[in-house]
Amino acid sequence: MRSLPKFLFLSGIIALGVKQAYALPLDLGGVFGVDTHQLSNVCRTTDTVTKANPKTGTQGIDTNDCGAGFQTYILKLNPNIIVNDGVTLKGEISSGYIRGGYLGDNSANNSDGSGNNSYFFSTPAQRSGLNVNQMYMEIYAETALVKIGRMSKNYGMGMVFNDGSQTWDRFVTIYDGVQAEMKIGNFSVTPHYAKISSYNGSQAAPAGNYDVRELGLIAKYDNPDRDLIVSLLYAKRSSERRNSFYNSNTDAATIDRGATSVTVIEPYASYKWKKLTVEAEGTIQSGNYGTVYTAADGASKIATKAFIIKGNYELNPNWDTNFMLGQVDGDKGQTSKFEASYLHPNFQVADLMFRYYYPGFTEGSRSIFDSSITNTRFYRLGANYKSDKWTWKGALIMAKAMETAQAGSRAYHHEEGYSFNATNKQSNNLGYEIDFGFDYKWNPNVTISGYYGYWKVGDYYAFTNTNKELSLANVHGGGLRATLEF
Repeated sequence: MRSLPKFLFLSGIIALGVKQAYALPLDLGGVFGVDTHQLSNVCRTTDTVTKANPKTGTQGIDTNDCGAGFQTYILKLNPNIIVNDGVTLKGEISSGYIRGGYLGDNSANNSDGSGNNSYFFSTPAQRSGLNVNQMYMEIYAETALVKIGRMSKNYGMGMVFNDGSQTWDRFVTIYDGVQAEMKIGNFSVTPHYAKISSYNGSQAAPAGNYDVRELGLIAKYDNPDRDLIVSLLYAKRSSERRNSFYNSNTDAATIDRGATSVTVIEPYASYKWKKLTVEAEGTIQSGNYGTVYTAADGASKIATKAFIIKGNYELNPNWDTNFMLGQVDGDKGQTSKFEASYLHPNFQVADLMFRYYYPGFTEGSRSIFDSSITNTRFYRLGANYKSDKWTWKGALIMAKAMETAQAGSRAYHHEEGYSFNATNKQSNNLGYEIDFGFDYKWNPNVTISGYYGYWKVGDYYAFTNTNKELSLANVHGGGLRATLEF
């Protein structure tokens, strides 16, 4: 009985501690989704291709298996802790390189290691780590909204700076730094400073020569009464000479890019007039770009641009039509100036064209989702039909290349990222694509989606840098997706 007072005392202390630990309001939202895809002719040819020398300029892809069937999941958890009236802690936690992973990958389970043929026995692999994509404090001041920590960055339509806020966005623009949004009426100015990359922990002390930094601001005019937004982004990103963040995949090997200093200027505008909404965004990038081609070629400048214009017109409460056109510069392969622009991998215009890194299906080297729109002038026309729970979608996409190989000149392989000596002429026809899809709102939190796309592959992809071109095969396929938002 003498231990009873001690027990009651300790119980009271624990209860008090638990009460204090849960004093802060916690809101946990997020997304979990599973999808399945079945694609045919991902090699884009009916020929047998084996790339003994992979950097000759050919558009051919190793034809080990040109049918692709894969299933993935996406996981994003968004904790939101209200510390007090002036401070909130926000974040995003996910798993895997693509904010998720593949169903059945080796992070899920281990096979039976007993050798006893226990065919249906497996154990957790304990290799599926969680990534802190965002974790920052949001401080509400009298003159500004300040964010400090690791945060996402979005601008305009997300063609270059993209916060991955859409449900199935697999990538995100991440800044480790500070920004402050200051508003006066309809005007706002948001300066920021960020550390993009730092030294490798296995290298020497972090005294310098490894950092990648960015300094910039966004000036914005937002008038809700007139449905008008006009803004301008200015940013300067610089990297020190020993950083490995931007190393180049050249025609010779992967080499150090060295010091860089690139200025980005992006105008953006959005206007809604009755049933018509129009958006336009451009990006202009210039400066010192480091070693892009080979060590012998030395450092290059960058001078590139891209623009996107899109619109949406509401015909009635059920139907709307939309269009998008854009131009994204390509590179000529010159050693003194790099001219190609690459949009954010989240920014896509088709279900098949540009969406995947197609060599990754049979050759590996990087994720199939790590693909950007580049070196193209494209047009997209679409329409949507909406009912209570259903949305039906259709689109036609056509595209041509801005830069192609010309016999007797240097050229650049935009998909695989290296330069080469061209001995033949390449077509600029990237092809056209027809897409159909649907979304079904099962309940307020669950959506079932599906799509089918048919890409008529253009003669651009028949190029082999020899006298014999590839026999092309059209890419087609579809998929289903189940998404839970909470």
